Amino acid sequence: MIPIYTLQFKDRLTESQILRAIAAKEMWNTELKMLEDYYNARNRTILQQDRNHKVAVPFGRKLIKNVLGFMFKEGCITYKYPDGDPRLAEKMKPIFDDNDEQTENIRLAREQALYGSAFECLFVDNPNAEPQFYRVPASQMIPVYLPSIKPRMAACINFYTINDTHRHVDVYYKDRIEKFTRTTGGLGIPTVTTHFFGEVPVLEYRNNEEGLGDIEIVLGLIDAHDEILSNGLDEDGKFSDALLLLKNAVLDDEQLDKIREKRILDDLPEDADASYLTKPNVYDGREKLRAKVEDLIYSMSGIPNLSDRDALAQQSGEALKYLYATFEVMVAGDKQSGFTDGLQKRLRLICNYLNWLEGKSLAVNQLSSDTLPYKADQISVKWKRNLPAESTTTINNAVNASPFISQRTILEQMQQAGIVDDIAEEEKRLIADQDNNMKNNLDLAMSGYGS
Repeated sequence: MIPIYTLQFKDRLTESQILRAIAAKEMWNTELKMLEDYYNARNRTILQQDRNHKVAVPFGRKLIKNVLGFMFKEGCITYKYPDGDPRLAEKMKPIFDDNDEQTENIRLAREQALYGSAFECLFVDNPNAEPQFYRVPASQMIPVYLPSIKPRMAACINFYTINDTHRHVDVYYKDRIEKFTRTTGGLGIPTVTTHFFGEVPVLEYRNNEEGLGDIEIVLGLIDAHDEILSNGLDEDGKFSDALLLLKNAVLDDEQLDKIREKRILDDLPEDADASYLTKPNVYDGREKLRAKVEDLIYSMSGIPNLSDRDALAQQSGEALKYLYATFEVMVAGDKQSGFTDGLQKRLRLICNYLNWLEGKSLAVNQLSSDTLPYKADQISVKWKRNLPAESTTTINNAVNASPFISQRTILEQMQQAGIVDDIAEEEKRLIADQDNNMKNNLDLAMSGYGS
């Protein structure tokens, strides 16, 4: 869980405020480390117990991988640019390609789902002076919001250590970055660099209003599942070490050695009886309890179990939508909203910087937003889910709706369904087909006239 850190300050944070914020975050980082352990199948509750078998089931990894595959697979997030003005799309495409935008989104989505928030910094560090963006570990980021009805990020603290010795603190503001080297005496005098993104160049991709990760609410159930499996293996081990009960027989040392080495019991009197002291077999009850806890993990997290036979039996995208209905209500809505907020700020900061490069910065020239060459509010973030494409349904719906909607809208729907790859290329093909049909009709008419 990552809480919203609010702090009242004017212009710049004081050294005392920065150090107190870092101390508070270092305490919260123990929670983030615990979540990371559950993701990597180092479930603390079961592994810290004193017992023979410690089964740490990697439920955390499976749940989050299901989320990433459904919502963040490459192609699930696309952008719609304004019609009739290709400049914005042409400018954004190389920036996205150079920053490997699709892969970056998946990295961010993993941390958003695991920790409750993910963080990304924008910077410029290349000969072409192009904006860059990259994920920064949630454990070292402290976004500082001004307390208000709608909190607004006014600064961000990034604290990190290099080579286990050099401790650094970078504080981001809307107009500059202050870089400190931390010592036992405090922060000292910062090195100041100016940036031209127009806002704090840090993005927070919040998972939900509470800042909860996707597996936090089911950690107790995951522990219960580990306990049931571990207890079962302990009980099975006790059965293999059960005591041998003999009636009407006494064994000498030679016979005992024979039992230990060769597992053979013979030469007993006719009225002797041998049996093991064991508990009743409770496997069926234990397995039913384990299955019930597993179902609760999926149910309470809101993330469907794609290993379930009923899920595998769903052959179509439309049928799978019902399987994901609870996920959409409990998880996807908040997650998509928080991620879209981050993407929109990323677009806004990139456009701010591009406008500054062309001398069109509002801060410098006091221009109206209408005169800016690059406007982020003209770009829409589009989402689709990674489900089997319902091509027949999509095509039929497009044909039925064609008299009432534009050809461009139909092509966009086809692109989302995976039927059309490139809308511009498809429009060229349509024009070419229309020209060929017109030419063929004209040739046919002329041939008839000539006869």
